[in-house]
Amino acid sequence: MNSTTSPDPFDVPETAGIELSNQALEQILIGHMMTICGNANQIFRPLTMADFGIDGEIEFRNNDGQPSGRKIYVQLKCGGSHLRHRQRDATEVFDADARHLEYWTSQPVDVYLVIRDAEKKIRWMNVTRYLNDREDKTSRQISFSGNEVTTQQLWDVTDDYL
Repeated sequence: MNSTTSPDPFDVPETAGIELSNQALEQILIGHMMTICGNANQIFRPLTMADFGIDGEIEFRNNDGQPSGRKIYVQLKCGGSHLRHRQRDATEVFDADARHLEYWTSQPVDVYLVIRDAEKKIRWMNVTRYLNDREDKTSRQISFSGNEVTTQQLWDVTDDYL
């Protein structure tokens, strides 16, 4: 590494020889969301540090750079155990608890499911829209078709809400 290259703060060295706790992985994910939102000039507010409940919110700034009052919630999940490939069609799925499904659809704003997978990719999808639009309302499987969480992706989502 030369003096002009800075290390990726979200890349945990494999050679560290330690297994990170779920809390440490969630802190990394919160840091990623804060960085992406900061780079996009949007507001990220962590809400809880608990296993259940909304983990944060993103409030969008209007064209004048002022908080708009429009927002989305994010539900953060870390680790490879959250996603699996369904055998019959190889679709990547997230198996949700029934209480999560009801909780997410009862929120006053859209909830985005944000997952940091085993390969350290951080992706998200509008889980509220997915749950409201799907035909099988009883299934706990969410076909996860998340996009990578980037500044550009956040700008695209911002445009949808403003």
